[in-house]
Amino acid sequence: MKTREYICSSHTISGVMPGNPVASRHGFVERVEACAAAGYTGMCLHFRDYAEQRARGFGDGELRAILDAHGMKHVSVEFLTDWFMDGEAGLISRRNEETAFRAATAFGAKVVNVGPDLGERGISLATMQQKFRELCGRAAEHDVTIALELVAWGNVRDVETAVAIIGDAPNAGLVIDSWHIFRAGVALADLRRIGADKILCVQVNDADRMPIGQPSTETMNRRLCGQGGFDLAGFAATLEAMGVSVPFSVEVISPDLAALSLNEAAGTSFDTARDCFS
Repeated sequence: MKTREYICSSHTISGVMPGNPVASRHGFVERVEACAAAGYTGMCLHFRDYAEQRARGFGDGELRAILDAHGMKHVSVEFLTDWFMDGEAGLISRRNEETAFRAATAFGAKVVNVGPDLGERGISLATMQQKFRELCGRAAEHDVTIALELVAWGNVRDVETAVAIIGDAPNAGLVIDSWHIFRAGVALADLRRIGADKILCVQVNDADRMPIGQPSTETMNRRLCGQGGFDLAGFAATLEAMGVSVPFSVEVISPDLAALSLNEAAGTSFDTARDCFS
């Protein structure tokens, strides 16, 4: 049996919570070294992180060389929002998009993860489909594939909607996150409606079996794999039966994990994921 590989998501190793003024409290080189030492063979890096490293004086080639030197062969970029908006929000998103594409080129990443409308702004399915096609068209100019995340709240919280938005664009697919699948109440059997080649990123984490409070708040208090009540064995078995072969990206957003030392966060997140899915 092929040994499963793991990617470290940006939030797992950042040492800060989402919304912090900086993408990470740890240095770039130190994070890559810690991930490699823990056993990770890839990283999902935020486009903000790329911009911060450039501002600190790192060149594109230097960043790529650091990743390559430490065996980070599975690299992706996240997390673009508001790509479906017009007006000022749309202009900001397009600037972020350009940074994300530059980051992908620098890191050697082929996938950029994007989110749905999480603000309950009433964006129609037709608008999402049109704007997504346009985004994929721009991404193709950079040899990048766009992965849309199914999220437990917002306007893409079921498989039918997610598949309808990505359509038949050749450089389009989905991000499947265990937290969002279970909290959205998506039946594991529904995942079989997605072509295996359209699942571009699988994110894994855990939580209590029953929801606590609002999803947008609870998602900031995830658990390490195997330390909650999710049917992660069933989740992994379903994806394996479908023929999904991408590495699992460990994405644990948690103030407890963020407070750990860099090596503790990397080692603990990797070890618990490996033990859970072995």
